[in-house]
Amino acid sequence: MRVLIYAPSAIIGGVEVWSFTYFRQLMQQGIATILFSAEPGVLVDSLSITEKRYLVVGSFAELICYLKYNQVDVVHFPSQAIDDGAGFIKKLFPKIKVIVTCHGAIPTGWSSNNCDQIISCAAWLSCSASVIAGVNVPHICNGVDEKSFHFNHEIANPERPILLWVGRADDPVKNFVLFLTLVDDIKALGMDIWVVSATTKEQLAENNLEGVMGKIDKWLSLSYGEMAYVYQYTASSGGALLMTSLREGLPMVAIEAQACGCPLVGPSHSGIFDAQINKQLLFHSLDNKIEILEKINEVINRTNEINTFGEALSLKTIKKFSVEKMSFAYLESYKIQEVVRSKVTLFEKFKRFITILKYENIYFRKNIFNSLQLVISNLKQSNERDLAQKLRLIQYKYLIFK
Repeated sequence: MRVLIYAPSAIIGGVEVWSFTYFRQLMQQGIATILFSAEPGVLVDSLSITEKRYLVVGSFAELICYLKYNQVDVVHFPSQAIDDGAGFIKKLFPKIKVIVTCHGAIPTGWSSNNCDQIISCAAWLSCSASVIAGVNVPHICNGVDEKSFHFNHEIANPERPILLWVGRADDPVKNFVLFLTLVDDIKALGMDIWVVSATTKEQLAENNLEGVMGKIDKWLSLSYGEMAYVYQYTASSGGALLMTSLREGLPMVAIEAQACGCPLVGPSHSGIFDAQINKQLLFHSLDNKIEILEKINEVINRTNEINTFGEALSLKTIKKFSVEKMSFAYLESYKIQEVVRSKVTLFEKFKRFITILKYENIYFRKNIFNSLQLVISNLKQSNERDLAQKLRLIQYKYLIFK
């Protein structure tokens, strides 16, 4: 079996980290695997010299050409790759098995017509994904690379506990603004505040938050290889990772931090609930600052058991979110011959109809159409006129009758 994993880019993000982690695991298991990244980025540096030989960076048109001239049995997409044109791969190459993973959103545009299996990364996503896709959507939890992310006994305990926030600070879904409203209260607890983000302070300057952001002790932009040490150092300080997201699929940040022994404090919703090992550290409302601070305070009051707590948390996380277990589950899904249609009531059929109208609307189709024009143009420039013509013909059928 030869597997191709598609990553939207090689920048640090949940989907991208999952793609690179899964690729490395399949390589270690001896599975013939290609990692195709639509854009270059810092995650490339996390690959070994041998792994880089099986990395291809290119446009979606180049992906199509690669599939034409190379033997590939399975192509594994994140659901959002529908925007790049991934929904047409099955039509172009019927013999290739197309697998889709939902990482944080319902699989808009995907169904049994254009893929062989849809899988969600978390239990909470499976139900809504099944509704819009019209097929049963099982879930396979994301896995953590324990060779990189584990508890580190050798780090000396810092003097002050650290409150860590990690993510794209300019992404409204990550809700960084809420985090900033807590800064003064967190400092009052005697904690240092660290932020790890690819977003710079200058990019947020227009929000007039300079005064608050000036109270953040460290603002770091790190490579992926440096993240484990930050989680381990935070764990040794007796601090915690705070998540303020409005929603998450199954956040790799949360899993990797806990695998390093760093407790997670976050809202009791979506994938954050599924990722949380210590459910008592979940808060019920993003609007309840008092509850959030109580949960943070609960962590820093464990000063006498930092190492014991951290090591136990690490072992539980690695056991629950084993990357090896994840990869074996996906390999089994590749063997499934026929997708199972979900059994739905009349009300659920109506709900699916409304959901499709809402999400697979004219703007969604227009976005895909525009993406395809670029792909078709690139194929023509590569003298792949037969593929360009075939894609041009099938796009109208999909966009009109999907």
